[in-house]
Amino acid sequence: MSQKWNLQDIRPAEPRKRRTPSKRPSETESDSNQAAMHESREDIPSVVIENGTESNTKNIVLAIVFFFVIVGGAIGLSAMLGKTELTIYPENREPTISAEFTAFPDKRENALSYEIMTLEATSESQVSASGQVEVEEQATGIIEIVKTTPGAERLIKNTRFRSPDGFVFRIQESVVVPGAIKDETGASVPGRIQAEAFADEVGEEYNLEANTKFDIPGFEEGGFTELYQAISATNEQALTGGFSGLQFQIDEDELATARQAVQIELRDTLLARIEAEKPSDFFAFPGSIAIVYNQLPAVEYGTDLVTIREQAILQIPLFQSTEFATYLAREAIATYEGGPVRIDDPTLLSFNYSKPTSSASIIANEPSLTFTLSGRPLLIWEYDTEKLKENLAGLPKTAINNAISSYTGIEAARVRITPFWQRSFPDDPEEIIIIEKLEQDLI
Repeated sequence: MSQKWNLQDIRPAEPRKRRTPSKRPSETESDSNQAAMHESREDIPSVVIENGTESNTKNIVLAIVFFFVIVGGAIGLSAMLGKTELTIYPENREPTISAEFTAFPDKRENALSYEIMTLEATSESQVSASGQVEVEEQATGIIEIVKTTPGAERLIKNTRFRSPDGFVFRIQESVVVPGAIKDETGASVPGRIQAEAFADEVGEEYNLEANTKFDIPGFEEGGFTELYQAISATNEQALTGGFSGLQFQIDEDELATARQAVQIELRDTLLARIEAEKPSDFFAFPGSIAIVYNQLPAVEYGTDLVTIREQAILQIPLFQSTEFATYLAREAIATYEGGPVRIDDPTLLSFNYSKPTSSASIIANEPSLTFTLSGRPLLIWEYDTEKLKENLAGLPKTAINNAISSYTGIEAARVRITPFWQRSFPDDPEEIIIIEKLEQDLI
């Protein structure tokens, strides 16, 4: 009988343990060498291999961004710092002037006019006294006579003027008071003239303060009511010099020297005030000054010293700048066709009175002034700068030629606008800078 075998009969009762094959000596040594090599490779710096195409793309992008930042910043800065300069070349001439002229205190057609500026100052100095003498002095000064109705009126020498307190002054010379006239608006402008006046009696009580009002009692007494009401006078400066009593006696030579020094000081003081006190649109010629000096009563200073006092009254005709230059252009330039003109430097003209005595008199009393002028002044045509800027604001740069054609006083113009891509004037007129140059700068 054949023997039958079960499956368990052919499998071990316990699972076998798998034996790990032992390494051969050569394999162990090889593994050690590989480990050592691996450790040594860790000490070697690693090399990163990048994609060159991707790196170049990033650099190009950064460069483009950087370029636009720089260019954009430059454009923005240029726009902020940009400016518009308009160089104007006005018409100008240098005529030779050598002639006699007559000017008037009131405006007349095609005639030269002026205004009188009056300045006053007093000064003093101490000198030695040699004794005392009895002195009687009358107060003196300048009054301005005004007439409020039309028609001139002559006032004879010694015409009386009365203050509200009854103090009477008389004018030293006969004067003709101009009548009132109508101005451009139709309003009545009183006629005015100045005159030297002196007190009717001696004494300090006649030393009246400035702006005292006077009437003419003779008109009231004679029944000339209309003239009495129309003509009056005031004194812009105090009336001084009135004295009655003992006055110190001083050596004549010493007194003359001291007074001369005081007068020079007064003259310098008044000359320094002219430029500061005259209106800005008027000018004056140094040679047109007229000065009158008045001696004031001396007073005691210590036991043997006397204070001498001197008064100086300076008057000078003022000429309106544009009116005077335009008058010269009309008289001296044959091609002049009108338009306002200014004198670049009036001191290039020499001024001299035709009457030598004018420089030591009250020229405000004169009905006119006659003088000679000589020199080569530079006359420059004027134009309205503000109007020109307003006309150009917002227009293309090329509009400058048409714009200046309507200004007769402009011969040429040049425009410089930055940044360079700006092709028009700014909308704000104040951003347009006007620079004035003369014709020779075009060459």
